Amino acid sequence: MTAEEHNKTLATLYFVYAGIHGLTLIALLLLVFAVQSATSAGTLLSSFWMIISLAVFLVLLFVAGVWPLVVGLGFRKRRSWVKPLGIPLAIISMVNIPIGTALGIYTIKFFRSEGGAKLYGGRASTATDSELHEAMSGAKPLMNWADRLK
Repeated sequence: MTAEEHNKTLATLYFVYAGIHGLTLIALLLLVFAVQSATSAGTLLSSFWMIISLAVFLVLLFVAGVWPLVVGLGFRKRRSWVKPLGIPLAIISMVNIPIGTALGIYTIKFFRSEGGAKLYGGRASTATDSELHEAMSGAKPLMNWADRLK
């Protein structure tokens, strides 16, 4: 694949990622309001806790729904600001196993590739195969343990 194709793929993946998380959070908010209005449990919470909960929800919506959407638009339009926004998002999304982890690794690997460096600036990775093999030696015990569990 060319760098342009990787760029389009990343844009699409970030749109899907934003849609999954953003729509899930909005559905959760609607469910909470439905339960609150349908039962008397809504009166048990003070307005202070409702405001705190709404603030936490808005932060989660921004990080999980809006930020990936903005990064996807940046990839789609090939804007230079996508790299400083995309790398932190890729790191944060690695917590979301397995989809976010794969998307985060793919994003960082793209930005560090030769094609990504040409599109968005920066340096391409200059690691040799022997350096990569040496770096993998630290993960060998974990890989051996996983093989034994199969």
